[in-house]
Amino acid sequence: MYDTGNLIFSLTAILAVAMTLIYFPLRFFLTLTARSRRLKLLQRIRRLRDELGQPYESN
Repeated sequence: MYDTGNLIFSLTAILAVAMTLIYFPLRFFLTLTARSRRLKLLQRIRRLRDELGQPYESN
């Protein structure tokens, strides 16, 4: 039914489709969440740096 060339081509095409449908959206999502976490961390560091730069006020 299938010769070796058609079988290899079919497997390659199936893997390409699976990678397109699963890997790329997952990678995109993980990149966005990592950037979001990094941005929040940088904002927190800036806030702490600003607080440390101001004189200490005791009550």
